[in-house]
Amino acid sequence: MVKFYRKSASLSALWVSSNDRLSDFYASSWQRGESPLPLLVVRLVLAACAVGILIWSLIEGASSYWLIYLTNWGVLLVAATMISGVGVSFAALFNRPNETTELPWFMSTYWVIFNISVPISIMITSLYWILLYNPDLLDMDVRAFWLDVTTHGLTSCIVLAELLASRTPVWLTHMYQPLCLGLWYTAFSGIYYAAGGTDPNGNSFIYEVLDWGQSRRAGIVVLGSVAALIVLYLLLWGLAICRDKLALNLVRTRSHDLPTVPADLPTV
Repeated sequence: MVKFYRKSASLSALWVSSNDRLSDFYASSWQRGESPLPLLVVRLVLAACAVGILIWSLIEGASSYWLIYLTNWGVLLVAATMISGVGVSFAALFNRPNETTELPWFMSTYWVIFNISVPISIMITSLYWILLYNPDLLDMDVRAFWLDVTTHGLTSCIVLAELLASRTPVWLTHMYQPLCLGLWYTAFSGIYYAAGGTDPNGNSFIYEVLDWGQSRRAGIVVLGSVAALIVLYLLLWGLAICRDKLALNLVRTRSHDLPTVPADLPTV
């Protein structure tokens, strides 16, 4: 639906407890009607890819340091998004919920994770290829290179595919959710540094560009990342609007989302 961008910035709109139509969370934008089956098939494929990436990352990078990296937080978020999306689709397939504005807990859970994982995953991809990518890695370790390409590229493709294939709403009032995750990781990295934590090579930072030993540079990186995340969220909001408008005009003009054509008018 396209109504989400006209939502007023009321206090209730800040959370994920209600939406105009429950079918926005289990039907595809690119289908007529509201069957959960088409999007379920797409989500099963995307979930298989996301879980496969997570397992590969855990096997290749298995160590006590795995959870200190924002990249791995992103991999977990993408897997959680697709698994919860599959759960929503299966729930709708076997027990179609009655139409109401109040969302079941599992839809609310999916929506929160979706709101966070889409911009955060794309942000991770952008930061990696702009600030962290080392072209010498290909010569050193081919497997590590392709794992990096997967965790910093394919994960973003997965969440973008979910955004474009689904009708999941994107509200401006939810911008704080990915921002909170980003600030949470920033605080974690600062606490980790202050507590004497190191990376696997013994460095006193997790990422060199976020070295709190050089607090001025780290602060600039954080502020720049916050600004970039806000811009990215606005772009995704606009993309969701375009998705819904195109789908309504090209595919769903005869769906249940629009009034039926009066019987006395000729159809085209």
